[in-house]
Amino acid sequence: MTFAVNVPLNNTLDSAGTPNQVDDVASVRDHFEATWVRWNIVRAVASAGSFACLVWSLVLYGGS
Repeated sequence: MTFAVNVPLNNTLDSAGTPNQVDDVASVRDHFEATWVRWNIVRAVASAGSFACLVWSLVLYGGS
């Protein structure tokens, strides 16, 4: 997920240049932010789910 979505978005943002080189910083942010935040939330939920599965497997393993 990170390599498929967030890294390409970050690279696109980086290619826009530094904020003092961009004519309309708000437009660049508006184009970038919603997609990045959405996928960052998906990544966070997936990480939390993975951690929950790990904890559950340790509980099951510890109980046997």
